[in-house]
Amino acid sequence: MLLPMTTTIARPAMPPAPAALPPRNRAERLLLPATFITSLGNGIQLVAAAVLVFTTGQSALAVGWLYILVSIPPALLSLWFGTIADRFDRRTLCLIADLVSAVAAAFLPVWILTGGDPGPVAYGIAFALSLLSAMFMPASNALVKERVHPARTARFSAHYEMAMQLGLLLSAAVGGILIHYVGTTPLFMFNGVTFLASAVALWAIRKAPARPDTADHEAGADGLRGAPLVRLGLLYACGQTMIMVSNTTLIVLVYDAFHRGAGVYGIVDALAGLGFCVAAALYPRVSARFGEFRTAVAGGIGCALMSFVLPLHLTALLLAVPPAAFMVGLSRVGMRSILLRSVSERRAGRLFGAVNAAGLGLSAAMTVLVAAIADATHIRYGFYVLGACCALGTAATAFSLRGKVPGSAVPEVGSVESQASSQG
Repeated sequence: MLLPMTTTIARPAMPPAPAALPPRNRAERLLLPATFITSLGNGIQLVAAAVLVFTTGQSALAVGWLYILVSIPPALLSLWFGTIADRFDRRTLCLIADLVSAVAAAFLPVWILTGGDPGPVAYGIAFALSLLSAMFMPASNALVKERVHPARTARFSAHYEMAMQLGLLLSAAVGGILIHYVGTTPLFMFNGVTFLASAVALWAIRKAPARPDTADHEAGADGLRGAPLVRLGLLYACGQTMIMVSNTTLIVLVYDAFHRGAGVYGIVDALAGLGFCVAAALYPRVSARFGEFRTAVAGGIGCALMSFVLPLHLTALLLAVPPAAFMVGLSRVGMRSILLRSVSERRAGRLFGAVNAAGLGLSAAMTVLVAAIADATHIRYGFYVLGACCALGTAATAFSLRGKVPGSAVPEVGSVESQASSQG
């Protein structure tokens, strides 16, 4: 007797579920509010200092010299401070920078209340705070590499960018409102309080615990051998250049080309901050779908290409600023995450110090070029040159990195299916 034949339908094997992320540790919980507080305080300090030197000097050139002065220490000393951050305890360096910054920030209002001339002292305090910030930046980024679990790097980078951009966004609004009602002097004292609050958060992180004896954490601490750190840092610096030069040219575009005032520029700034925050919030999902490297490169090129749309009309500017900020936000979060994963812990300070210095140097050179073109022709051509240079630089660097950034590729459909069939 023949037995009935049974048909077995093979079910495709499901891809393995992603491993659960380790829980947030104390450092991750406290670094984010410290970043937000520091960003808020620095932004308010710069706004108040710019208003102070303008009202006392009655010159736009006085404000220009202030911005030039605060850009000198990071450009010249970031690499050296990064080397120091790799030799000494990063948490201690950040604490020292915050405490000394609090004293420096509080000195200016005391000087004003005692009847001193605020002009020269405002420049000196701005320079001192910029110098301390140049030490804080590589040390804090190296502290992230030291304390945040490698598996949580991408998520933390997104939250880090959101905290920093929220601080900068609120600083413009809060600073403008408070200057209108209470003047600049109380704001300088408030900035000193923000540095103390950041120092308290850093102190609460405590000393580094014993390193967990796990393979993934050790691999994350050692970084990726042979990682092309110079070119990865150049990609991050391109995004920084795009942001810094755009901030300068947008002022000229709004005031000169569109004949609008501070209100419109405030709206543009708020829309840009909104785009940044949305990018930081959605980055984990976007990068999981397309891959970190592809997301970062596409965001950088996309933002650069938006420079051809921004100067067309005021309506185009208001509509294009949020997606442009969204794309450059994706690029910054992605490149920060890739850099943190690629560099070894003992070299993290030097890397981020060098990247910061390179970004500031490129920004200064591009600002001079864009300003010269804008003065000779029209501001729109300055935007075109900025967008073309950043897009080509990002694309060329990314092209040279094809297949050299581990974990950057997104699996193709065919490869997923073949893997599933082999598992079945």
